[in-house]
Amino acid sequence: MTGSKRLLILGGGGHAAVVAEAATNSGWSLEGYLDDNTVNEDNKLNNASHLGGISDLRNVINSLAGDIRVHAAIGSAKLREKWLDLVGEMVAQPIIHPSAIVSKTATIKEGVFIGPGAVVNTGTVVERGVIINSAAVVEHDCVLDAFCHIAPGAVLGGSVKVGRGSLIGINAAVLPGITIGYEAIIGAGAVAVNNIADCVTAVGAPAQIVQLPCT
Repeated sequence: MTGSKRLLILGGGGHAAVVAEAATNSGWSLEGYLDDNTVNEDNKLNNASHLGGISDLRNVINSLAGDIRVHAAIGSAKLREKWLDLVGEMVAQPIIHPSAIVSKTATIKEGVFIGPGAVVNTGTVVERGVIINSAAVVEHDCVLDAFCHIAPGAVLGGSVKVGRGSLIGINAAVLPGITIGYEAIIGAGAVAVNNIADCVTAVGAPAQIVQLPCT
């Protein structure tokens, strides 16, 4: 993968707008965006052009020509995974807001977004397609599996593991050393003091399971 800084965004909602601003503020050239919703076509992302729907991806990439990178800017973990798989080797390197603090010893994979004021500390591993949203704190030696989402203001203590596709809600906290299973949801403001199983939803302080595992 080359160091291209020409960016095509998939998605046109609020999160995509945040990504677009972070990208342009950190040196990316925004080529446009794709979104199936054309109702708000005039509400452009940082003056980017709406180039069509997601199904137009290949044609748009061909029309732009040259070395393009693509970022899936949408909250749904399953859609991010689907879209990044479609993109293949054109997935963008991490988009990191200039105000975020990211340790030089952290490992940040492709397709990741790290938002304004977020902190990612020493030894953390952030896998493909993860979102670390505004003002979230990820302490030392955490492991964030692919496509999980750390919502605004959430705090992960040291050595936390978050499973693939899981969501840590707004202002939630996960105590040091805790493991969150895959596709789990930790509700807004919850405090996870024990390991959380796969596919469950847990809320409250301390967090209690309110929805049983998926089958």
